[in-house]
Amino acid sequence: MKLYDLDLARGLLLAPLSGYTSWPMRVLSRRFGAELCYTEMISAEGLLRNTRNTLSLLRRPLEDSPLVAQIFTPSPGYAAPAARIIEDQGFDGIDINMGCPVKKVVSKGAGAALMRDLPLARSVADAVVNAVRIPVSVKMRAGWDSGTINAVELAAALEKTGVHCLILHPRTRTAMYKGTPQWDLFTALRQSVSIPMVASGDIRTVPDLERLRTLGCDAFMVGRSAVGRPWVFRELSGGSGPSVGERRDIMLEHLDMLGVLYGRDKAAAFMKKFVSGYVRGLEGASIFRSHACAALSYEDLKGMIKTLPAGPVSVIKE
Repeated sequence: MKLYDLDLARGLLLAPLSGYTSWPMRVLSRRFGAELCYTEMISAEGLLRNTRNTLSLLRRPLEDSPLVAQIFTPSPGYAAPAARIIEDQGFDGIDINMGCPVKKVVSKGAGAALMRDLPLARSVADAVVNAVRIPVSVKMRAGWDSGTINAVELAAALEKTGVHCLILHPRTRTAMYKGTPQWDLFTALRQSVSIPMVASGDIRTVPDLERLRTLGCDAFMVGRSAVGRPWVFRELSGGSGPSVGERRDIMLEHLDMLGVLYGRDKAAAFMKKFVSGYVRGLEGASIFRSHACAALSYEDLKGMIKTLPAGPVSVIKE
């Protein structure tokens, strides 16, 4: 299939997750089968103001490719020039976030808040599409709440702006990440638009992919399931899970890459967010997690990770 002018064999994408999908996680996910990755969510206004933290989100090594940059803003006036900066940086596409449910984003009128103002949502998309030559996508939700399920209406409006593809997380903003996603929305969406459709939300297994394909989805965005589990892409491609030794080696490499990105003083703190995923299901995982979270330094955490055995260890459900 073709997405963002790229030929993808399986349509497996790594989602943009703020605080998680920096280039180390993206590089590891690619190794296990992620065919396309997204940056963490980038403030269009911050990009235009050249704020240090925002600009750092654009930096990546050469092997972190292909890569789509995701922006958020409620302003067409900010969206267009920010998109041009991203295009000039050599990204393969731009994704506009209209689905983030967190308070600090929606309180500014961005993210999922745009689903309460469809004319403004369309204006933001139109501004970006007309500002750049690279493909533009939109990530959205089912609606703001159960009383305003308007994903299909928004999708139809966005297609008319020239948006290249749509990414749907079929929960409302008020549902956040709880409850069962409204999978039937994919069928309604497929009947309403002809552009590619990407499924997002609770994608963990091969049967999940098979079900979504029957609903008309063209590609699959994996987010929380990949945190501390980059091998999920190998499993979704029909491959095996990792040995304990492989988990250990990946953890050490992830920590080292975070050291390059943030410096050793900060790397351990960032790595602790991934530890739970890396050891989930292993015998003694809860004890390892508590010790790892108590580690005071990069060296301490690295030493703890090295204690994981290379040979087979029982895998249990906690």
